[in-house]
Amino acid sequence: MRTRITNILLTPGVTTEKHVPFISDAEILIENNLIVYAGKRSEAPAFEPDQTIDGQGALAMPGLCNMHTHTPMTLLRSIGSDLTLDRWLNEAIFPVEKHLTDEAVRAGSDLGIMEMLRFGITSFNDMYMHMDMEAEAVRDSGMRALLGHGVVDFDESCADLLPNIALIEKWNHAADDRIRVSLAPHSEGATTRKVLEKIRDAAGQYGVPIHIHVSETKLDFDGSIERRGLTPPQYLEELGILEYPVLAAHCVWMTDEDIELFARRGVTILHNPISNLKLASGVAPVAKMLQAGCRIALGTDGVASNNNLNLWEEIKLMPMLQKGTLLDPTVVSPAQTLAAATSVGARAIGYENLGLLKPGYLADLILVDMGAAHFCPCNDLESDLVYTVQGSDVALTMVNGQVLYDHGAYPTLNAALVLQRARREAEALFERAQATRK
Repeated sequence: MRTRITNILLTPGVTTEKHVPFISDAEILIENNLIVYAGKRSEAPAFEPDQTIDGQGALAMPGLCNMHTHTPMTLLRSIGSDLTLDRWLNEAIFPVEKHLTDEAVRAGSDLGIMEMLRFGITSFNDMYMHMDMEAEAVRDSGMRALLGHGVVDFDESCADLLPNIALIEKWNHAADDRIRVSLAPHSEGATTRKVLEKIRDAAGQYGVPIHIHVSETKLDFDGSIERRGLTPPQYLEELGILEYPVLAAHCVWMTDEDIELFARRGVTILHNPISNLKLASGVAPVAKMLQAGCRIALGTDGVASNNNLNLWEEIKLMPMLQKGTLLDPTVVSPAQTLAAATSVGARAIGYENLGLLKPGYLADLILVDMGAAHFCPCNDLESDLVYTVQGSDVALTMVNGQVLYDHGAYPTLNAALVLQRARREAEALFERAQATRK
């Protein structure tokens, strides 16, 4: 399939640039799943498309990467509000999750993928249970994802590691390489040294990254010091886990030494500002991390602790939190924020040719309609990209060269059926959980 996207304003994206570049009157040419040209329409090579998409003046940009979430938790949306993290988990989440079924996880995965596509998310990084069901949802929808079975181990049985290994062997590089698999130990506090050592060895054997919650709360941080005499990052370093690619979610409670360690080791920090605020976990020192050279990517976390999968809210909040807490409006630029939402996450998933709109890169992109009143007048494109865009402004979402969302339509999903199944499975899930409490 050869696709031309024309009549667009284009940003090819950023990695380490200081400013976001924009190209007016641009065009993107796609052959199968790869971009062959992205630039001025007047300079485009000869190209005979099978389909032409008129962008109608929209902004074309790299698709967003939601780098930390628990997609099937869409069925648990909003439960346990106004509780501390430990109470939220033990009183609201865990009692319900015990009653999850394959059918519930598939329904929640389809719903979450539909929501993410609506908001321009083209790839996501997930840790959960019943992961065969989520992998099937990713495969069937056309989405791109890094998936891991969450590993919890309190008794040194390491039993939870087995389904994670099985997931790697079955799904890594599946679905035209749209699915990749991670090892996913939950956290320092929810695992034993024995299982983390096995995970370290498996990372070397299978060549996959490690996705783990790190220093999410002060309780996590203090508990690690009490248990190990080390902060969570120091403990991971001692175990040799930082020798491998690590995706560290949250990182709210970090010492200067922890930050320097993660920068030196090339750890990708997965920043989830809304979830951290809603659960009163704190504010991650992102400006300090960026200054130290850390890699920062953005995530929503699950909707039970966020309430939606709209990464644009995280994009706006990431720089604002740092400016407000540091009383310095110069920290965290639009370019750094856009990179956190796109290219940094794409690289962390494991793709060398994702997260930018350039020849040879995978055709994961979105069109943002800038014709609404809240864009008028457009005096500063960089600022508007971070502070003005709403998730509802996304008009089209493409993954791997295939349109998956287009002005309210989902070509690979039956939206009405997805919503119907999600409501039914959520109701049945809560009925099962409630029955055990009586």
